[in-house]
Formats: sequence, structure tokens, C-alpha cells
Amino acid sequence: MKNTINISFIILFILSATITIHSQTNNGWTIMYYGAGSNSSELDLFNDIKGMIKGKQSRGYEVITLIDRIEGFSEDAKTLGENFTDTKLYKFDANNYHELSGKEILPELKKETSYEANMGDADLLKRFIKYCKKYYPAKHYMLVLRSHGNGWRMCPDKEAGVDDALHSTELGEVLSNDESVDVLGLDVCSMAGLENFYEWRPNETSFSADYILASATVSQALDYNSIFNRLSTDTKNSFSRQNNYFESGKEKILNPFTMTPKEFSKLLIEEAYDSQKWSSWGLFDNSEIANVKLKIDELAKLLSVEKKAIIYSIIEQASGYYHEKGIEKIKQEIIFPYVDIYDFAQKISNTQELHQNIRTKAKEVCNIVDRLIMYSYFGGKDPLPKKDNFEEGRNGVYIIVPLGKKTDSLIEGTFWEYAKQWYSPYDQKHIKELNTAYGLYDWCSDGMKPENEKVDNFYEYLDFLFTK
Repeated sequence: MKNTINISFIILFILSATITIHSQTNNGWTIMYYGAGSNSSELDLFNDIKGMIKGKQSRGYEVITLIDRIEGFSEDAKTLGENFTDTKLYKFDANNYHELSGKEILPELKKETSYEANMGDADLLKRFIKYCKKYYPAKHYMLVLRSHGNGWRMCPDKEAGVDDALHSTELGEVLSNDESVDVLGLDVCSMAGLENFYEWRPNETSFSADYILASATVSQALDYNSIFNRLSTDTKNSFSRQNNYFESGKEKILNPFTMTPKEFSKLLIEEAYDSQKWSSWGLFDNSEIANVKLKIDELAKLLSVEKKAIIYSIIEQASGYYHEKGIEKIKQEIIFPYVDIYDFAQKISNTQELHQNIRTKAKEVCNIVDRLIMYSYFGGKDPLPKKDNFEEGRNGVYIIVPLGKKTDSLIEGTFWEYAKQWYSPYDQKHIKELNTAYGLYDWCSDGMKPENEKVDNFYEYLDFLFTK
């Protein structure tokens, strides 16, 4: 009996030790960096990569990167050992990098052969995430999309014999819930839109993200060296030397084994501010986006009985987000019909000519947008919002609202008709003139009831406002 107890105790001890060792080596995070550099963004990609390799000093997380390059921009042959112009897969460690094979999930990526990937193919992104989750499992995942963006498409690639890009609605169409992430870092310009966030809302069937870091306008690359320097298992110094812009005290050092998605997200926007004070970034709690849509659709129904001229005037006055410096205003208005939703709703709530129930509903929209936006800031330099009344933590996310009745010789028809080529509940992939404009917005289709000829959601309200 005594021997049995001792043997049982030894087995229990071994099992306990095994579990303990496993829990200590199980990474807290895998950061997946999708570097679509088949365009001029390749000039900045290697600053990102240098920063990651230099900053990645701690255990507790992995950094896996899929990088596509193009001839004619960076000639860097040192950072990754060669000046390649195709697509490669890497793992970054402290002051080091390792080229990886894509194995059975990304079989076209082999260390001994060259392959030119189409980074605008959502299936490639899907398989990249699958690869990272299978071979570098962790408690939490962050996906970084790094390239150019314009509000409805990002990561353009013209190198593989096509003119392709990742459309925001395409991610929800192609990626599944298995590819969902805790944090989505949109290290591209102009993607902080309600319609985009709603595509990636928490759900059980398609791709989703709990927290999103994005810019409503033009931005630069995140400072990955500084970000990674704040991830450390060394708990002796739990605070960095930098003051926290959004909260009192110093910025915190986070243990990657234990940091939560919310904590990591806050760190990201702190570092965005530290390196890009001139720009505008926001951190968003995407669990609120479904409620935001609900309130805006309710507001749309009420607005449909008011005078159109009043609402059109509000649209003209609302703060908006442009993108590129040096482009004449009329082009900006056509290409970037992005209106700050908090400012838009606030103006409605302050318009005395409107019925009280509309003004009350608009205040409800402001309140729920305030919950969606965890943190935001505005740098104040061109090309940023049209007006300077930015309230940090309230402004910083847009809704698509063109100056719909306006016309110009640059396009056929009205601004609304132009926008509907890509901003639509319907499949618009056949339209080649706008780089295969996409459509299929859940924001537009959810709640839509065309058969009753009434306004049931915000998209239907815009169509009513501008065409009927």
C-alpha cells in the first residue's frame, strides 16, 4: 500500500511538472505581420522590419511575417540578407530572423525557390493566418495589415499580373471565424470607418476582431521597435520612461505571457501617439459596433420624415476626413466621402429645426460612438479633418456620407452614384474602373427591406436622400 501511494505521488508530480512547464512555454501572443510591399510602401517596410528585429528581445510572443517586395523602391539587401523582389515568410527573434517554409498550408513558399504572391488575394491572407495559428499557437493573436489603404481597399498588388487589393468586405466573405483575431492593427491609411468595423464585428461565422487600431486619414507606419521594447517578462521595471498621453503616470511595460488584448491595444495607441503626434489614430472596442449600427439605423428611420434640405446642410458642414495632400478639394470629396460620425450626430442633436425625438436619438448615437472609441487623438496638420473641432475619445471614426447630389466633370452622374459603385449591399466586383470595386457591405444589407419601400437602415436613407 505504501509503494502504491509513492508511485501515485510520483506520477502526479510528473504530470504536475509537465503541465507547469507547458504553461510556462505556451506563448501569450502571436503577432502576424502581413507586409504588402508590392507598391511604394516598400520604402517603409524595412524600417518596420528593422524595428521588429531590434525590439523583439523578450520571450512570450512570436512575430511571423509574410513580406512581398517589388523592384524600384527599397534596395535593402542587408536587413534580411538579400535584396529579393518576391514573397517570403519569416520569423523574427532577438536581433535575428529565420526564413520559413510555408509547409502544407502555404506550399508555394519554399526557402529554395522564388514565388511572387498576390497580396491582394484574401485567400492568401486566410492561409497565412491559418499557418501562424497552427505552427505558432498562442493564447491571443494580433494581425497587422501593412501597406496602403483608401477606406474600402488596402494592400494593393499589381505585380502578379492583376490589379488586386484586399477589400474590407472581402475579408468577411473569404475569411472564417477560425481566422479571427483579438487585435487588428490597420497599419494603412483611412480605414477607421464604421462600415469596415461592422464587417469584422464579433460573430460566430466570419472573420472578426475584438479591438481595432486604425486611422481615419493618412498615417505613417507604427514604431515596432518601441512597441516591442515595452513587451518584457522582466517585471523589475514595470514602467517605461515615457509619460502616458491618455492616462496619468508613465507608460507600462507588459508581460507578453499575461497581457490582455485590451492592455496590448492600449499600448499600441500610446506608441502610435508617441511616434506620430501629427497624425490621427483611434483605438476601438469592436464589441460595440453592432449597437452603433442599431442606433444609426433607428436615427435614419426618423430622419426620413424630415426635410432633406436640413440634413444635406448638416452633411456639408460636418467634419470629414481626406487622405492625400496636394489633391484638389473636389477630388478629395469624390474619393473620400468620409464624415466623422460623432460630429455628424452631434450637429443633428443641436439642430433646433428637427423634431425632439430625432435630436434625442442623435444624442444616443453620440453616446454609443463614445463607447466604441476607447482612445483617439488628432495631430492637427494637413491632410486631416476638414475642421479643427476634434474631441479626443469621441471623434476619429467616420461614416460614409457623400455630398450625394453634387456633380462634377471628373465623374459621370452624382457623387452618390459614384460611391454606390463600391459602397453597396450588392456584388459590385464586376466594375473594373474602380479596381474591381466590391460592394457586399453588411452595413448596407443588414436591416434593409427594399420590398416595403421605406427607410429601414442608414444606407436606404442615403439612397432616399440623394435619389428620390
